[in-house]
Parts: sequence; structure tokens; C-alpha cells
Amino acid sequence: MRVNKIRLLLVMSTIIGAGQWVFSQQMLQPRRIVDSHTAGMLPRASVDFDCRYYPSSNPELGAGLNAGLAVGISDRLMIGIGYGGEGLIGRGRKVQFNYFPGLLFKYRLFEERFAGPGVAIGYDHQGFGGLTDTSDFDYKGYIYQSPGFFLALSKNFKLLNHVLFGLHATVNISMEDFLHVKWPNLFTGIDISLNEELALVFEYNFGFNTRDFHGQSPVNYALINEGYLNAGLRWAFTPQFFIEFDAKDVLENRYKKSGRPVGWTRELKLVYFFSFLKDQI
Repeated sequence: MRVNKIRLLLVMSTIIGAGQWVFSQQMLQPRRIVDSHTAGMLPRASVDFDCRYYPSSNPELGAGLNAGLAVGISDRLMIGIGYGGEGLIGRGRKVQFNYFPGLLFKYRLFEERFAGPGVAIGYDHQGFGGLTDTSDFDYKGYIYQSPGFFLALSKNFKLLNHVLFGLHATVNISMEDFLHVKWPNLFTGIDISLNEELALVFEYNFGFNTRDFHGQSPVNYALINEGYLNAGLRWAFTPQFFIEFDAKDVLENRYKKSGRPVGWTRELKLVYFFSFLKDQI
């Protein structure tokens, strides 16, 4: 019994020591998983530029492109803007731009500690998946609604001495379809950094703020098992540039008013990071 207690104490001490070592290295968190925010922030005096390429939801349009620019004002505050449209790439017959720019404000309330997650709050008006209107979804906006006001929590761990593992959760209230939906939505997700170049990302959008058209009356809403699963592979060519391949709504749970599923789709994301401070590059 005494030997078992000693072994247990040694294991607990090793875990605690490893956790403290990870925190002391100030691991950089991703700022997003796929679509949802994390508590990760841009460092002060740095710029993040990203482009997303995705198939259009309208067969008359070419592929869509959405570009975003974010700036780290301080280590706790970042702001950004995004804009784009469908039909900008390919052989579409016309172009349809986003209804509004995607404004972003994000503030880090609490830094991550060994005993607790990092916490950030903010507002983001950039949705994804292409544009929609009242003919398909009873509201005018994005197929996967913009987060609106959100609260994000993130906690990072180090596994097997080299694999970085992050747990994330976000509660949000979107301003899209707000006349019908007045309660929060929930995202959960993980990121797994296999090495300094490759990372896997998974997120689940519970869709609590989405009216469900699975052959039902639109007053019903998505159930826990009817959310949207997104997965991606992130490949960092350099610390300043990475490319990401994402599969969106893998379970095909997003439906139109007609009862037809939107279907899973793919997305290519390019991200470039630049810092004006040499010690952050």
C-alpha cells in the first residue's frame, strides 16, 4: 500500500510539473479552431491576414472568397474586419458581395493558469458558408451564422512530451435571425499540434440558435445530435504562414426550408502573420 501511495505521488508530481512547464513556455493558442473563436489572441503590434476559398451555395455563382485583417492593439485586445463575396473565383455568371463587413472586437479577460483556462470576450459579425436569404432560411445573412457576442474559454496541455493539445468552448449570441432566436449557442472544439508544422482541428457547433427544417415546423430548433461538425488539417510552412484544409458540416445536418440538406463542403484557408516587433517573429 505504501509503495502504491509513493507511486501515485510521483505520478501526480510529474503531471503537475509538466503542466507548470507548459504554462511557463507561454504556448501560443490558435485564435480560431475552424469557425469558432478561442481565447487565443494576436500579440501586440502584430497583424493577421487570412483568405478563405469555398464553393458557392448558389450554382449560378463561382467560388466564394472571404478576406480578413486583424490587428493586435495590445496583448489583450485585437480588432479586425472581414469582407468578401461569392462568384469572385471561377466561371460564375455574376458576383454577390457580402451584405455587411465582418467587424471583430476581441478582449482577453483572464490569462491561462495551471488551474484555469484563458478567457476572452468579443463581438464578431463575420459568418461563413456563403450567403442566404429568406427564400432558403427565413433570414438574410450567412448559412452558418456569425458569432455575434461571444465568450471563449481555452485550456492547453502537453502530451507525450511533444504533442500540444487544446480544449476550447465558446458561448455566443448571433445577431442574425435575432427576431426569432434570443438564446445562446455553443461551440466546443480541440486542436492537436502533432509537431511544429502539422495540427488537427475539430469543432462542433451545437446549432442551438438555428431553426431546424428536418421536415418539421420551423419553430423547432436543432437538437444536440443535430449540430455541425467541422474538421481541418493545418500545415505551417513557416511560423508566419500556414495553409488549412477544412471539411464543413461533415454530418450534413444543415437544412434549407425545402427540407433539402445543404450538404458538407470544403474550404481552403490561407493565413499570414506579421509582427512589427522582431522578438515576436
